[in-house]
Amino acid sequence: MGGWDENGDPCLPFIGSWHRPVIVCTAGANCTEEKAEEIISSVEERNSKLLGEWFDMVDKNIAHLPAFPLPVLPEITRFCFSKYECYHQRYWTDTTSETSPNHPYFKPCEMMRVFSLRLSSPIAHPVNIYGTFSIRDGWEPLRNYLFKRSRNDPATISKGCSFLPLCSPCRGIYVLQYCLVDVDLWIKEEGDGSADKLLFCGYVELDAFLDGFGSKLLGGFQGNCHVLDMHYAFLPKGIETVIEVLAEAEHQSKFKFSASTNGFDDEISLYDGTFCGSGSMFKHYMAVNKQEELHNFLKMDDLQYNWTFKAGVGVVVAPEHPVPGFPQYFVMNVSFRTRGKAASGWQWSCICSDVSTKPYM
Repeated sequence: MGGWDENGDPCLPFIGSWHRPVIVCTAGANCTEEKAEEIISSVEERNSKLLGEWFDMVDKNIAHLPAFPLPVLPEITRFCFSKYECYHQRYWTDTTSETSPNHPYFKPCEMMRVFSLRLSSPIAHPVNIYGTFSIRDGWEPLRNYLFKRSRNDPATISKGCSFLPLCSPCRGIYVLQYCLVDVDLWIKEEGDGSADKLLFCGYVELDAFLDGFGSKLLGGFQGNCHVLDMHYAFLPKGIETVIEVLAEAEHQSKFKFSASTNGFDDEISLYDGTFCGSGSMFKHYMAVNKQEELHNFLKMDDLQYNWTFKAGVGVVVAPEHPVPGFPQYFVMNVSFRTRGKAASGWQWSCICSDVSTKPYM
């Protein structure tokens, strides 16, 4: 699978790199086969109905198709009772721990990028959403969160809006053909939680080879009250890339950072909020294709600042003058965490009005 280096580390991720923590599927152990067949039939019927409705719209040449309905996995499968590996065992679903951010640097390989999560249509009144949205991948199939909010700290979606504010994954998402989307999202209502509405809860397995590489994809999670749309893509030669901004601001101001690559028009939100003080403003992980340029944008007040970085090349485009609001320092570090010539780190900094660029490791 791509070999090993002189230190005994793998050059490419592979699913056999970890010992499975659960040998026997607990779902199969706690359910009768008769009850399991009822659950499986119900889920298969619902998936078939949603797919049929979507393909009917395709046949009718509907101008604006909704997101492709992603087939949901049943809570229990026939593999749970057999000698074969079920998805609970493959993706360690009994374990809700977060995956480790530490791993060897890999060669450019198949990775996933999530652009956004949004309700399929703008809402008529504000709602508070809490819960988790994570990806379990082929390197270490523990949760890699893209959204994680407690009931006491929900995300407020304003009237007329639809996007969920995503957090940075703690590392890159390595697909190795398959990955599992692990979702448990709720709409908060008044009271003790008994009246809360389920937005979506379940597992969806994605097949990168079936969906294809290099194109933006749109998949929908069909809930009881809303459809949650996910814009995403699979990259054929992805590099785990870390973007970090360090700064000192004397006055609290609102900043909006985003990023894109020349392979896709969609921007990924890196930071959208206020900042005052000194230290790390944000640190964000994303996948960037080996030959693509990474474009970072800062919007503040009516101004926009642009940076362009490329693995193995350096800082291609950057502001020539200081960014206002940061009299002491403003530093942007971009690290391409891979092997070979593309492995590199680059820094654009403005320290006491002195602008410079240099390699950063």
